[in-house]
Amino acid sequence: MLIVFSQEDTDLTSEYKNMFEISYFSDFSVWEKERIIPSAFIIKGKDKHYISSTLEKVRKGSEFFASLCFITGSAFPYDDFMLDGQLPQPADLREKINQFDNLLKSFKKDETYITHQGRFIKYFWLRPDFILQPYHDWQHARFYRYPLLEALSLDQSDSFEWLRNLANSKIIDPIMLIDRQRECTYCRSSHLSFIDVCPNCLSIDIGTQASLHCFTCGCVDVQEKFLHSGTLICPKCHTQLRHIGSDYDRPIENYRCHSCSQSFVEGNVQVRCAMCEKEMESSELIQNEIRNWRLSDKGRTIAFRGEVFDLSSGFNQLDFIPRELFIHDLDWMMVTSRRYPNVNFSLFGIYFANLPDLIELFNHARLLQMLEFFAQQLRSLLRTPDLSTRTAENMLWLLLPNTDEQGLTGFHKRIENSMKLLLEESEHTLDFRFVSVPSHKLSSKENAELLLARLYGELL
Repeated sequence: MLIVFSQEDTDLTSEYKNMFEISYFSDFSVWEKERIIPSAFIIKGKDKHYISSTLEKVRKGSEFFASLCFITGSAFPYDDFMLDGQLPQPADLREKINQFDNLLKSFKKDETYITHQGRFIKYFWLRPDFILQPYHDWQHARFYRYPLLEALSLDQSDSFEWLRNLANSKIIDPIMLIDRQRECTYCRSSHLSFIDVCPNCLSIDIGTQASLHCFTCGCVDVQEKFLHSGTLICPKCHTQLRHIGSDYDRPIENYRCHSCSQSFVEGNVQVRCAMCEKEMESSELIQNEIRNWRLSDKGRTIAFRGEVFDLSSGFNQLDFIPRELFIHDLDWMMVTSRRYPNVNFSLFGIYFANLPDLIELFNHARLLQMLEFFAQQLRSLLRTPDLSTRTAENMLWLLLPNTDEQGLTGFHKRIENSMKLLLEESEHTLDFRFVSVPSHKLSSKENAELLLARLYGELL
């Protein structure tokens, strides 16, 4: 079934009629009353405004937003980002529809998918090679737009914030950097003006000037004050200046403020936002990277399975700190122990080699129960100052302050006993590996980043 929206009386050619059942509508609201979900929508005609209005209604629909949609004419440039292209020949159209239907059958249908994320994933899943691209629009506050995201959005949320959340959730992968721009600290607009101002009084009334510097008395002033009857005479000590470099020179301060008379080498740059009219320093501007995006492996997994099993949730009670903070603290401990030999600590790593494979073997709830049991055992062994982080879904690191080699050996044995209890509860073998090092065995040439990389390499 093809639904054709057209304000014209012309039909599709007989080739399409022979291959597809076709229904025609001139008004979207008339079709909406019947709610016939087609194999594809076709918007026919030369009126770009009609095409744009109809296309937007299709993409904002609750049931049919991800449907194939083709046109027979030309659209506004920003509408091209929401279309599936020009209407293909009948045989090619049939092939596209068959591929679309096969992907739709494999898509995990669930009520929870009627969300921002769900609409995004479904649209991308049904178009395996689709790449989300920005549209450059100088009239837009941020110079760039993502028209498809604006159409798919349920609450008119900011497209860039939506992309940031999807990227943080690993739902999308970046493809190519398109642009990098600075944005207003207050409203995120990219419509900015950069103004040189006086570094003393911040006045914009500044200008270049030709100045001279008298070597005899040190007077620095504008060139006009040195000119007397065609000769250069210092206005302060009245010395005649004949030779540049020996009697006088030109100072590097070639700007002068007309408000406070201050001379300076260069002005400060003040930024003014054209949208909210706030002023700020250039160093306060927010950098925004404009990229192309595609659906990630995790996003495709959600589309196919309806969920993603997050291994990290089994370790929630360990109160992981961010990897960057862990490395910072480890660096600090390394520097401190080198400076003060009586300060010691130990680093302990736990690697679950086959944990990703067990996802396919275990019931998810059962595997989570196993990991939570281990995390509970490990939590009981850790002291308040001990820190933990996760650098991969199956790689845990523990930083144990005030733990020497003897203390590390005891901790190692207790961890092994906990793992034995865990294996007794499991019908599958859990391949775990340990690596540890006390502070007095660390190389003075390594930092925390290199240390973790080296030890991780020993586990693989």
